[in-house]
Amino acid sequence: MARESRTPMVILGILGMLDERPLSGYDIKRVIDHSVAHFWSESFGQIYPVLKRLSQDKLIRARATEGAGRKRILYSITPQGEKQLQSWLAKTPEPGKPRDELILKLFFGSETEVPVLIRHLQAQRERAHAASEQYAEWLKKVEIQKLPYTPFQVMTLRAGVTMSAAFVEWADESLVTLKRMKTGRRGAL
Repeated sequence: MARESRTPMVILGILGMLDERPLSGYDIKRVIDHSVAHFWSESFGQIYPVLKRLSQDKLIRARATEGAGRKRILYSITPQGEKQLQSWLAKTPEPGKPRDELILKLFFGSETEVPVLIRHLQAQRERAHAASEQYAEWLKKVEIQKLPYTPFQVMTLRAGVTMSAAFVEWADESLVTLKRMKTGRRGAL
C-alpha cells in the first residue's frame, strides 16, 4: 500500500499551532523552513496544490487580501481541519524508509578509492557538526519562550542536537577505520 502524503497534516499542524493567525503559502513554507526543516521538508510544489485541496475539502479557509500592490491568499484552519489534525495525531506514526546516499556509497565503498569515501564522510560530518551547533543555538532561543508549543519545539530541537552529535561520533569512528585502510580501491585493513 502506498504511503499517504503528510503534507496536508504539516499544513494543518502549522495553521493549528499558530491558532487563528492566517498564513499565506509563502508564510507556511517559511514556518516549515524555520521550525521543522531539521526533520521534515516541504517544497512550494507540494504546499500549493495541497492548500487548494484542503480549501476545497473545507479543512482550511482561504481569504484573498490586497497588500503592497499584490494579492495574497491567507489560510486558516477550520474546525473540520482541526478535527482531521487531531485524528491524524492520535494515529501511530508509520516508520519512514531511510534513504541516505552517503550510507549507500559507504556500503559500496569497496568499489571506489578510500580517499573518496573519506572526503564524502568528512564533508557530511562537518555539515552534521554545523547543524548540531545551529540546533543548540535555536534551542537556547526557544527554551526561554513561554508559548503553548514551546515544550514540543524544545523536544524536537533536542532530538536534532542529539542525532547530529551521534552522527558526528559515528563519522569520527568511521573515519578512523577508513584512514587505517590502504589508500587504493578495495582497501583492506
